[in-house]
Parts: sequence; structure tokens; C-alpha cells
Amino acid sequence: MNDIAKTLIATALNMDPAGIDATTGLATTPQWDSLAHFRLVLALEERLARKLDPVEIVSIVDVSAVEALVDCPSTRNAS
Repeated sequence: MNDIAKTLIATALNMDPAGIDATTGLATTPQWDSLAHFRLVLALEERLARKLDPVEIVSIVDVSAVEALVDCPSTRNAS
């Protein structure tokens, strides 16, 4: 699992990073509510140094979606 994605999710959901795994997602994690989703979107936008488009925002439903955004070479932040 991508450590950056795990940290972003844990911070946004106010969870211990040890509690984040491949099953963590909107449908399976009570902490992943609308406010946590908004915090995650903001954290991703800051990390990627760009705004996410609406399709990307609604597609962030689990760890793999966050990892895909973080790992995408065209959106990777150089820092």
C-alpha cells in the first residue's frame, strides 16, 4: 500500500494509519463521511498541486482510488 495515500486517508478520516488497509473505503468505513471526503479532496489537491475535477472527486471511494491519483505520473507532485 502506498504510504502517502495511507497517510492522506488516515489524516482526513482522523484514523490511526495502522487501521487503513485495502478494504478502507466509503462503503466500509464509518469515519469516511462527507466531511472526511472533503478533507481528503483538499489534501489530495494540495499534494498534487492542482484542482481535482468533479469526476475525480466522486471516484474517490476507496484506498485504490486514492493510490491511483497519488501514483499517476502526470499528477505526481515533485516535492
